[in-house]
Amino acid sequence: MNHASGNKSVTKAASSVAASATHSHEIDTLGFKYASIDVIFSPFTAATSSYASVLKVQESDASGSGQADVTGLSITAGAGSTTGASVGAVARFNVDLRGRKRYLTVVTSPGNTVAIVTNARLSKGESHAVTATESGVNNVASL
Repeated sequence: MNHASGNKSVTKAASSVAASATHSHEIDTLGFKYASIDVIFSPFTAATSSYASVLKVQESDASGSGQADVTGLSITAGAGSTTGASVGAVARFNVDLRGRKRYLTVVTSPGNTVAIVTNARLSKGESHAVTATESGVNNVASL
């Protein structure tokens, strides 16, 4: 079996996040050893020198409280694409969860008003996700 088929996806989408507002996504990593987190920004309506003023990951042992920045998981964002591009910008955090706290929270503040999707792909789980529900998706097909 392909090990990628046992992964779990955890996704959050916001259709409009105002410039300098905060988009955050808390991810429960219980039972997994690795996370790959993509933060996807829609095309911007105006040019910007930085597609995000804040782009980082925090961690906590409790859901919803006690988050602290994770050293090494902060990105200095560059310029983003303008209208007409299929994607404004994509940032990725690859996280070894061994020795990390249970909850990771992705925090970002865009440079312009945009849609933002964060998607975490949790892998190397204690148990192998087989069904769509276990995989964190609506449907799944495997060969």
